[in-house]
Amino acid sequence: MNLKGKNILVTGASSGIGQAIAVVLAQKGAIVLVNYRANKKGAQKTLEEVRKYSDGRIYKADLTKVADTKKMFGAIKRDVGGIDVLVNNAGDAKSGDIFDEKAWQGQHESILMTAVHATQEFLKIRSDSQRKIINITSLYGELASSNPEFMQYSAEKAALANLTVNLAKELGKNVLVNAISPGYTWTPPWGNISKKEKSRYEDATLIERFIRPDEIAHVAVMLAENDAITGQIIGVNGGSNLVKMNRHE
Repeated sequence: MNLKGKNILVTGASSGIGQAIAVVLAQKGAIVLVNYRANKKGAQKTLEEVRKYSDGRIYKADLTKVADTKKMFGAIKRDVGGIDVLVNNAGDAKSGDIFDEKAWQGQHESILMTAVHATQEFLKIRSDSQRKIINITSLYGELASSNPEFMQYSAEKAALANLTVNLAKELGKNVLVNAISPGYTWTPPWGNISKKEKSRYEDATLIERFIRPDEIAHVAVMLAENDAITGQIIGVNGGSNLVKMNRHE
């Protein structure tokens, strides 16, 4: 798919990975539709960066709510007609143990159902052209590297990965569906950790550093452009899911 002039919706694009994806897509000439829930200032910053390269628009919607999602997609259809690529990035990470009912409900809505609601509305839009869905999962959504301190987040990201594969099977050649599974990526929520803690996470990767959001974004562009990849979960984690072996000099 040539991205120039394509309408691409990026959910949760007011900061971090979503913001980086939006900007890199704009650099490819895509018309970027920037979704945000509450961070209007961040969304405006994203749009400013997008418009350095291409065109774009902002849409406020809480995607945990069906009515909000429907309203946003209705506005997009009126404004630009259709959507060629959907990037399901919205969602936040909350810790919680097995007994934390609030965390179970909140993470289910924030991680999985935002993607489900957006995907439902995306698929209702008729198109004669091949389209794409790109979901953002997580290292914690993988069985071997899930985190019990983020039990709900891990479970819902795993569910999103499973949804990715099942949608790819169901939709076939008409809508290609893939996911990116980021590892430790340097985004605003990490900004308050200590140097010691930062080093601990860096040491857990083979590249010995955090991933940059733009490194995730370039993989999103690759998936949007490539017409032969579907049903895949692409890990971009710096080797965080691998065990370091002792090196013998």
